[in-house]
Amino acid sequence: MTMKSRNLSILTILLTLIVFPPSASETHTTWITSTFADESSMDVSIQSSQQVNNGQLIFRLTSKEKVIETTTLDFTIAPGQEITKIIMWDSQPQFETYVATVSVLVDGKSVNETSYPFSYKFMVLPRFQVVDLSASGSGASLLLRPWKVSNPGVADFAFQLIRDGEIIYSETKEDIPVMQSTQLSIDWPILLDDNTEYSVRVKAISHTPDITSSYVTSFTANQEVEIDDMDVDVDDFGVSVTLYGRSQVPFDGIVEVELHKYGSDPMVFTGRPELLTLNRDDTVGIVWDDDLDPGTYQVNIHILTLENEILDRYETMLFIPEHTYPASQPTQSQTPGFTIFLTIPGIIFAALISSRR
Repeated sequence: MTMKSRNLSILTILLTLIVFPPSASETHTTWITSTFADESSMDVSIQSSQQVNNGQLIFRLTSKEKVIETTTLDFTIAPGQEITKIIMWDSQPQFETYVATVSVLVDGKSVNETSYPFSYKFMVLPRFQVVDLSASGSGASLLLRPWKVSNPGVADFAFQLIRDGEIIYSETKEDIPVMQSTQLSIDWPILLDDNTEYSVRVKAISHTPDITSSYVTSFTANQEVEIDDMDVDVDDFGVSVTLYGRSQVPFDGIVEVELHKYGSDPMVFTGRPELLTLNRDDTVGIVWDDDLDPGTYQVNIHILTLENEILDRYETMLFIPEHTYPASQPTQSQTPGFTIFLTIPGIIFAALISSRR
């Protein structure tokens, strides 16, 4: 190749780059890989080829070019990592058509954006309906029923536990037939933080027709524990109480027992159970410090957090009888002469019988 032809090739390449610059997707270091939106929520998954410490996602919900709602989430991402962020719309559906848009900003500069149009009312309905979605610190439950028993549907249901826009746990129930009223429930296998707000989203993917929809709810996770009413024993020696954990927020507290007797100051005793989570139990035994005086006592059992919040209580009565002692037998004194007097007739009677023989 001559020098002239080589220079001509380089010039051609430069002109091509000027006239046909690389597409935006080729220059992005952080980009959107997938997104979904409906009237309840929106999620977006992004990837990056570099470390991002100052990223932002801006979610916008519009209808007929009117901005209904805007939400911003911060994010960080490592090279080669994919993350998913979810938001729940605060506004109630008012229009039939919407456009959900998400923009990706890195260091304040927009690097990618995509839009997801959707309709509030399905053009074609799935073959089932969601009757109820509830959630707590123990898990989540979804109640379904078919629109028509003669035309049941099959779907996948993805339960997602969300905190601060991030999925911290997900579990999918696949190929679930909805031929009658059906309840799907899951327990959280991870520990939750006390007094913390969580969101739950169920993403329902209908097989036929091919429709994806989401259903959302929220709850505040708290310590929850209850007394087993059938396993409480109180007597003159002490008390034993069995507790069951009802939340994935670990219970860290005390068992407090108050004894109330009319005319006397209440007596208070405490015991410390093990840390309790969902479906775990522990029996706490407390022994009275001293023997209880006779009488009738009201027994109040309280389950308290370390902040003295009462989570459960149990009340009963205790009767301590009067102390009884065995009575001693009195010693009867006998007169020596009276004993001899009773013995003489016996001797005479024995002599008479002997003479008759």
